[in-house]
Amino acid sequence: MRIVQRETGREAATVDDLYQCFPASESNRGKSVRFSSVERAAAFLCENPDWGILMEPGAEVVYRDIVIERDA
Repeated sequence: MRIVQRETGREAATVDDLYQCFPASESNRGKSVRFSSVERAAAFLCENPDWGILMEPGAEVVYRDIVIERDA
């Protein structure tokens, strides 16, 4: 499984082996939620569609056009 931005093809990145999701509000950027697996991060994003996830390159938080690709 992987989490990608449809338009650019960027993939979710880890920091210290953790996927980091962030709320949409700039004032809450310090309140990230971290996950040890891509599956848990994907489930969280599905349940919280206004949140974003850190993606490479450039370690930017992406909020739109997020696609969860499952392995066949």
